[in-house]
Amino acid sequence: MSPVKGGRIAAGILCLVLSGCSSYRVTVQGVEVDRLIESRKAPSAPEAEKREAVFHNDLGVLLEREDDLAGALKQYRLARQKDPGLVPAYVNAGNVRVKLGELGEAKRLYRAALDRDPANPRALNNLAWAMILEDGDLDGAISLLTLALASDPEHPYLYLDTMGWALYRRGDVEDALSTLALALEQTPEEEAYLRAETHHHLAVILREAGKKEEAARHLRESIRYRPDPQRERELEILTD
Repeated sequence: MSPVKGGRIAAGILCLVLSGCSSYRVTVQGVEVDRLIESRKAPSAPEAEKREAVFHNDLGVLLEREDDLAGALKQYRLARQKDPGLVPAYVNAGNVRVKLGELGEAKRLYRAALDRDPANPRALNNLAWAMILEDGDLDGAISLLTLALASDPEHPYLYLDTMGWALYRRGDVEDALSTLALALEQTPEEEAYLRAETHHHLAVILREAGKKEEAARHLRESIRYRPDPQRERELEILTD
């Protein structure tokens, strides 16, 4: 669930770059920005500090959405200081590190989140995505995604796209295509960003397989859900 949202590092999978995908797939976890929410309770954190931690985390999400990554990191850090058990503050800080291309630090933060909540599906998904971006342990990434799917069976579409891309990077093209097709089938229509990313992943794989017409169809769908000049250029090149 990618990524991902905003903040490109370069043209490529991460929006971030492993050849071919321009999506940022990791997902911001756990906050509603229009009101203060209740955080995961940490027994050692006094109630006042726990509320402050949630405030800093929410403010970090707002700043991140405005592309103030330095400001967001500061707020996520303050959130963790106020409440070391607030898992979303680790996940969200990891997401910013991914956007900055600091994958080692991102993985450290995601693992810190999993130390506190081993079955957290967003942390599992995002750690897997960082591993994919490094072109590293793809088998390990797929194992993490399997755990994420088991941890959140009501929302499989948040993780199937990442799984599909991991399978593709491992060379399992047919499994990748079927997994991405399943992701599209299960992603709600209103999740325009996610549907755009899955269509783009399918376009990349199909283009490399020489299926230009199918690739162009998915590119058009990706652009329909989320207009993007880079993808429009890809479509022009593909159909030229």
